[in-house]
This record gives sequence, structure tokens and C-alpha cells, in this order.
Amino acid sequence: MRLVATSIALVLIAGAAPASASGGWTFCVAVAPGGQEVWISEVFAAPRAREKLEADFANYLRGRGVAGADAQCPRPEGDKTAAVNAQFTAAEFNRKLGRALREVAASEFPPRR
Repeated sequence: MRLVATSIALVLIAGAAPASASGGWTFCVAVAPGGQEVWISEVFAAPRAREKLEADFANYLRGRGVAGADAQCPRPEGDKTAAVNAQFTAAEFNRKLGRALREVAASEFPPRR
């Protein structure tokens, strides 16, 4: 239980860090209805607000037959390494919960500018 709390705290801290003026780096995570499947994107340069990225990621999944997925993208990080670490933490957290993890390549979910 302590490990879960620590993982959640790390993800929240990563999401609260300030983004650089140029937009920064992020990734997106979506949980399917029922909570047993999770999609996580590669880290990518964030060209727009995270709310728009979340809607785009949900639409991407809807187009692949995953309706009703709850998509979230952490606030962009100025440091790509910090974003990669947050992505890794999110993936490990979901694996420990027993969820099936589906990776989404950045080329499959291209953030439009």
C-alpha cells in the first residue's frame, strides 16, 4: 500500500511541475471503462494545452474502438527526462494494479500543431 501511495505521489508531483515556455514534454494515459486496460503514449513534445491533448488521445482511442476511455496527459515538463520518468512511474503503477498495458507509439498519436 505504501508503494502505491508513493507511486501516486510521484505521478502527481510530475504533473504539478512547471512547464517550459516552449511547451515541454508529456505523454498521455487512458483507462478503458472497467479499468482493466490502459493505453500509454510515448513521451512527445507538447504542441498545445493538455486539455486538447487529452481530447485528442480519447478521440484517437475512440477511432480504434475504445469508447469512453478516460484520457489524461500530465502537465508538460521542460525536462524530457522528467517526463520519461513520470511515464515510467505511471506504467509501473498500472502494471502493479494488474491492468493490461497497451503502448501507443508517438507516430500513432501524432500531436498536430
